[in-house]
Parts: sequence; C-alpha cells; structure tokens
Amino acid sequence: MKRLGVVFVLMAIAVALGGQDDLAAGRTEKKFRTAGLVRIRLSSGGYTISGTDSNAIVVTCDQPNRAKVEIKTAESTADVSITDTPHGNFNATIEVPRRSDLWVRLSAGELKIENVEGNKDVESGAGDVYIEVPHPEEYGHRDASVTAGDLNAAAFEVSKGGLFRSFDQEGKGKYRLHAHVGAGNLTLRPAN
Repeated sequence: MKRLGVVFVLMAIAVALGGQDDLAAGRTEKKFRTAGLVRIRLSSGGYTISGTDSNAIVVTCDQPNRAKVEIKTAESTADVSITDTPHGNFNATIEVPRRSDLWVRLSAGELKIENVEGNKDVESGAGDVYIEVPHPEEYGHRDASVTAGDLNAAAFEVSKGGLFRSFDQEGKGKYRLHAHVGAGNLTLRPAN
C-alpha cells in the first residue's frame, strides 16, 4: 500500500510540473505557453516541427529507445534537444504552440516546419529544409542562404540555384526570418 502511495505522489508531482512522458511510445511532453521562444537543437535525422492549438511542446520519436530527448521550459523560453540519434532513418515530430518564435539548429537531415507563426531562425549543416510561411506579409526582415544547393523562396518571390545563393529583404511585417543551409536545398513556401 505504501508503494502505491509513493507512485501516486510521483505522478502528481509530474503532472504539477507540466510534464508527461510516455517513453515506451516515444512521446515526451511539457506544458509551455504560447508566444514564447522555443530553441531546438537536433542531431541528424528527419524532423517535422508543427504548430498546434495546444499549450504544450510534444516530441514523438519513431525509435524511442535510440535517441535522447530533453525538454526544459522556463516562463517564456523552452529548450528542446534530440541527441544520440541512430544512423539512418530516424524521424521525429515536434509539436509547439502555433504562435511560437523558433530557433532551430540541425546538424544534418531533413527538416519541415509547418503552421508556426512567429520569428524563425533556422540553420542546417546539410540536407533539405522546408519552411511553410503562413503569412509572408507579416515578415519584416527576411534573409535566406545556401552554400551549395537550391534556394526556392516562393513565399518571397525568389528562386536561385548553385553556389553561395542568398537573398536579403525588408518588409513591413513584425516577424523576422533567417534561414541557412550549408549543403542542400532550402524551400520557403506560402501556406496552402
């Protein structure tokens, strides 16, 4: 009976702290307010970052026992890291509040960002990066570059390929966008 009481106390503490982990299912969750800054550091793999109506950050991995996931939150910032990923075919989905500022660093792989409104600062060493821009007119300063590859920014009417391709624009919006890919393709597309 004492053991059961201890289990309930630990569960209550976890819920009070806003974290719910279901590691066996590859799911890690932490409460987080909307309109905060989410800093995300990713080891190689395939990732989708999606905006949702929830006030939580949720990470779901397809190989839960083969990567380390950490979510740390403070009042207006969150740090998410996925490290020690297996070589070959690792995928994860990261859900954030729809209105979030993103700072993302990916060592290599494929990254998709969709349905997230706010500032974006995204860099990848190698691979393909796709960023959905829900309302291009809401972006003031925007710059994007690739060292080697294609830069397709239909959201801002730019398309370039080859080596050392970039653009830098000023608009009237309140958000900032910075994106860079070392070797690979960078796509900035308007929402469908």
